[in-house]
Amino acid sequence: MKHKHPHRTYLPNSKTCFVCGEDNPAGLQTRFYVEDGMVKTILKAQHHHCGYRNVVHGGVVAAILDECMGWAAARVIGYMCVTGDLNIRYLRPVPGDQELVVCTEVVRSSKRMVHAKGNLVGHDGTEYARGEGRFLPLSAEETLNVDDNLLYRGGEERVFDPLRNQ
Repeated sequence: MKHKHPHRTYLPNSKTCFVCGEDNPAGLQTRFYVEDGMVKTILKAQHHHCGYRNVVHGGVVAAILDECMGWAAARVIGYMCVTGDLNIRYLRPVPGDQELVVCTEVVRSSKRMVHAKGNLVGHDGTEYARGEGRFLPLSAEETLNVDDNLLYRGGEERVFDPLRNQ
């Protein structure tokens, strides 16, 4: 899966993750990227991601916002993070037949916690959902273990290299 865009830097992904796992047939198989200082991804839901006909399941919406905000947190703090708190506000039914964009950014951070926010929007600017979360960093050892199992093809941002090089 080749992605080219002049202002995007892609992040690594995994084989099995529900959101970014390229070998997970039930998953979203998305790629996260950095653009305009934000971590973003595209949601291209399949019929099996919908609860009602052509309405993306709320858990899928939460999962993609959660993971995208988690990457925003990881980029700022330099450690892989886990979700400590997640709040999703569903504004309208999320259509399953449209390509939608998730945009996330960090609101504030410290060594112990990162607060991020994001939203899910259509290409016409319609906002479907908003998320906020607090993310807790893994240890250096846990972060590097996760990083060792991510897929890098060349050109992806090496978020955890500064930690690895300490």
